[in-house]
Amino acid sequence: MAHILIPKEIAADEPCIRCIKPDKMKKTRIIPDAMFPREGGCDASLLRLNYTTLEFCIAHGKTLDANGRLGGLVKFTQSLVDTVNQWATTDDAIVEDAETKEKLPCGVCAHIEYSPMDNDEYVDKNKDYYTDSPITHPMHADLMFHEPLERGLVRIRMRKYANQLIKLAHKAIMIEQSLGGWAV
Repeated sequence: MAHILIPKEIAADEPCIRCIKPDKMKKTRIIPDAMFPREGGCDASLLRLNYTTLEFCIAHGKTLDANGRLGGLVKFTQSLVDTVNQWATTDDAIVEDAETKEKLPCGVCAHIEYSPMDNDEYVDKNKDYYTDSPITHPMHADLMFHEPLERGLVRIRMRKYANQLIKLAHKAIMIEQSLGGWAV
């Protein structure tokens, strides 16, 4: 890719990719946990598609699996995240607290944030990085949830949110090591 400055601000319509490992798939369906941050964390890794290639996303996704396989890709934008954030406040997003039996909208909220990385370490995002900068992932971003992933009601709420995001996002599933087209 050419020498292009990667903007620190992510445009509302900029496509971002979440690489999905095979263990986060049930046949050709992406399970909600595939969109979760790690336990206790708020960030789920993304790649900014305008500053890399689909081929790089596929290759990177395969490095995340011990067997070098990719389950699929999910493509979405901040605009879609905003839509799901709004949905999460409505009666269509009701979840029940297992302990209190109280029913409330899931209320999960997230945004996409620029977070360049070198190997597995975040680097100073206030510096300028280019598509050909000598770090491994200058195009890295995170889907940042506004609360950390925890067991119980928080996980139930995040699962509801992730289901809606997956439902509305564009998806491509690996079939016999060939990436299917983007499916709505």
